[in-house]
Amino acid sequence: MMRKPIIFLILLVMTSGCAAQSHVYRLQDQVSTLEQENKKLSDSLAGLKSELESQQSNRYGMRELVADQDAEFDQVKSEVRELKGNFEETEYRIRQNSQKLESDLVRANVKIDKNADALAFHDTRLSRLENFMGLESEDKLKARAETRYPKKKELEQLTEDELYDIAKQMFDDGDYDSAIEGFATFLNKYPKSGRADNARFWIGETYFNEKWYEKAILEYEKVINEYPDGNKVPAAYLKQGIAFHKLGENANARLILKELIQKFPEGNESKIARQKIAEMQ
Repeated sequence: MMRKPIIFLILLVMTSGCAAQSHVYRLQDQVSTLEQENKKLSDSLAGLKSELESQQSNRYGMRELVADQDAEFDQVKSEVRELKGNFEETEYRIRQNSQKLESDLVRANVKIDKNADALAFHDTRLSRLENFMGLESEDKLKARAETRYPKKKELEQLTEDELYDIAKQMFDDGDYDSAIEGFATFLNKYPKSGRADNARFWIGETYFNEKWYEKAILEYEKVINEYPDGNKVPAAYLKQGIAFHKLGENANARLILKELIQKFPEGNESKIARQKIAEMQ
């Protein structure tokens, strides 16, 4: 009776040992599989780590490259700003020099014109002084000798109308020396003529055209004082005022022109006088 339970127990133990051994083998296979998978995972992780490190290295290289390019770009921008500043400064200097040169040229031209006018004015005055003192140049004496107009003795033989007309023709032709001589001869020979005021006025016009304004003013004054009722009085006032203006004496010019406007307010000469006064303001 006791033998069967013992055998059964032995069989149970033996059966349990075989099952445990099989379980151990399965566990060992699973462990081996896990180890293999773990190795593959480790290898993959190592590869990923290596690739990551490579990418990191490349990233650092790119950063350095970008930093170098940024530095170069900043340097280029700085050089461009410097060049732009130099260009603008050069352009400004060129513009300033150009304006100064243009201004200098204008002033030089003005001086040249003034000197030319002054030279012509002094030449005219010198010529008139030579005539006044009887010191005419050889060229003028020769030209007078060759003139187609009558000589003084011949002028004295002419009638009133003939003498006036020939003197006026001399004036119109621009032969002012002969015209003065002709009108002076007319005034000496026919002082009471109705055309005496005109003859005196044309003498003043001759001096005015030759820019001998002082003499012209005196002749116009004679027209105003000696022939107050003559038809040339308004014109004498006007030309006298303009002559003062030509001499730079604007105060006297305005006085004369205002006197003209007061005495002859409706005349054409007064209209011109008003314009001249406005120009002198």
